[in-house]
Amino acid sequence: MSTTSPAGRAAVAELAEHANQRERLAWYADMARWAPSKHNSQPWCFEIRDGRLELASDPQRALRVTDPVGREMVISLGAAVHVATVAMRSRGYEPTLRLLPDGRVRLAEGAPREVRDDDRLLCREISRRRTDRGPLDASGLSRSLPFLLQSAASAYGVTLRLVTAEGDRRSLAALVERADRLLVQQHGVDDELRPWLRDARDARSDGVPASHTRGAAASYRAEFVQRDFSTGTSAPGQDRPGRDAAMVGVLCTAGDTSADWLAAGQALSSVLLRASTSGAHASYLNQPLELPALRAELQRDLLLPGPPQVVLRLGVGGPVAPPPRRPVQDVLRYG
Repeated sequence: MSTTSPAGRAAVAELAEHANQRERLAWYADMARWAPSKHNSQPWCFEIRDGRLELASDPQRALRVTDPVGREMVISLGAAVHVATVAMRSRGYEPTLRLLPDGRVRLAEGAPREVRDDDRLLCREISRRRTDRGPLDASGLSRSLPFLLQSAASAYGVTLRLVTAEGDRRSLAALVERADRLLVQQHGVDDELRPWLRDARDARSDGVPASHTRGAAASYRAEFVQRDFSTGTSAPGQDRPGRDAAMVGVLCTAGDTSADWLAAGQALSSVLLRASTSGAHASYLNQPLELPALRAELQRDLLLPGPPQVVLRLGVGGPVAPPPRRPVQDVLRYG
């Protein structure tokens, strides 16, 4: 598990501020490691070449049973791209992006720009953002936050549809529960999930620690069923008391191409970092999106404006330890 102390993060930030271009690009990759990904699989790799940072999906980390076309993997790549751009803006450069024909994304430092307070604020949240599958309470969050989150998504051409009506929430909850039960029964799903489960003795730098899950029993008592990452010897650390009244939203795109998925990942990261600045944690209700028929049903039942890409819940949660991350030397190479 790779974690960095506050003093270490400050030293890295100082290095990035005064480093040469090659060192800055390496720092952007280092920050991009903190992007969210399904099962914390971290399905990306980075390369520095010709004064640019290239980001690509790592097919060796694909989850082919529940993500056969790679949609969620591309969303994870988009999130990593967004984190890298946030880091770049915090160092005073406007990012320039180019999507290459093979699906890689080329990121370069564009024109110098004034570093705004908001740039620094978002950059600080990169390593503070947390996935929290326990009770989340959105009741104390700022009334303006939903609009800020919708703006954060729309900047990437993505719609954040908030699920607020009681009937819509019930419909979504029922669909998530049905999908969760169907996935458990689907051939190969359990075999795909098992390699990403981490008990307290497992020090690997990816996957989901047992302390970062709610547990099946507590989850099925809640409004929305969370995916269970428990192991046979684990005690779910996010099975805790507390008010469970999360803000729930669906990220929707206009189309369903790889470019749309990439945009959805950028929007997801933007929403998560903006929510984190308000003290909100997040977790996911993506089970229906992994079954084509239920994904279509979700779009139809909630009258969504386009294909749903991510379903998430947001609110104030409990203390959550930093998630494991692969060391930067494992994901970055130099061309």
